[in-house]
Amino acid sequence: MGNNNPAITVMTPVYNSESFIKETIDSVLCQTFTDFEYLLLDDGSTDNSGAIIRAYNDPRISYIRCSHDFIGTQNRGLELAKGKYIAQLDHDDLMTPERLEIQYRFMEENPDIVACGGYMQRFGRRTDLWDNPLKHEEIIESMIRFNPVHNSTVCYRRAFLELHHIRLERGYSFTSDYKIFSELAKIGKLENLPVVLTHYRTSDKQTTALYENEMAKADIKIKQEMVQYFLSDFDDNNIFQNKAKYILIPRLEQLFKSGFFSFDTYFDFMLEMISGLRKVESDFCCGSRQ
Repeated sequence: MGNNNPAITVMTPVYNSESFIKETIDSVLCQTFTDFEYLLLDDGSTDNSGAIIRAYNDPRISYIRCSHDFIGTQNRGLELAKGKYIAQLDHDDLMTPERLEIQYRFMEENPDIVACGGYMQRFGRRTDLWDNPLKHEEIIESMIRFNPVHNSTVCYRRAFLELHHIRLERGYSFTSDYKIFSELAKIGKLENLPVVLTHYRTSDKQTTALYENEMAKADIKIKQEMVQYFLSDFDDNNIFQNKAKYILIPRLEQLFKSGFFSFDTYFDFMLEMISGLRKVESDFCCGSRQ
């Protein structure tokens, strides 16, 4: 029997992963931090993945067979998790040996942080360091332009997910992680640690390569939602924010929809403008209190 009250739940959805799932599992079992349960959620695999997982004789491992429904499988894992924290790891990636220890210590020392991620080192088809913004304000603003939290590095505070009934949402293709991070950032603080937590496998068969078009459409949807989120927070009594909200941005949206701007150019501009307007407001508020 596994630990009924683990400090961390590690969660890995698995789909037809027979060629690499053993490496992934071994990277978790070799962690310097050992107080965890490991949920391996088989998303309807048709290969030998299940047999490989079931061959392990480690009480921390739970093999959970699910129907082929990625969002449903992920949410089932969130429901079953018992840990104070939930650490996500994709089925083809590898944890660095001290990842859980680093994130557990950080989350314990920073109770205001609801989720933290970190850097990833890519290997396989591409070999480079994949970093990201570190502090919350930069993270949430960056969501206008890209997903600034790497799913395979994230560690959630489970009580916060439960309190706010946060789960992965349908309708966002394979960018449901981007969506959940954007929703978390609106009600809690996120942070990324400047340390490699995960080795990220790259290949021509991974999800990001096979479903690039679907992911791009969902990305745009989330970016537009983030723009609207920041606009809703603008102060109508602030002349700059008022004109941006009611005159400039609607005009830019018209130009964008007409094809005048590319997606990248449009959201780059939105990020710079919204970031600048928020900074002006912050500087003004700080100055008025002095």
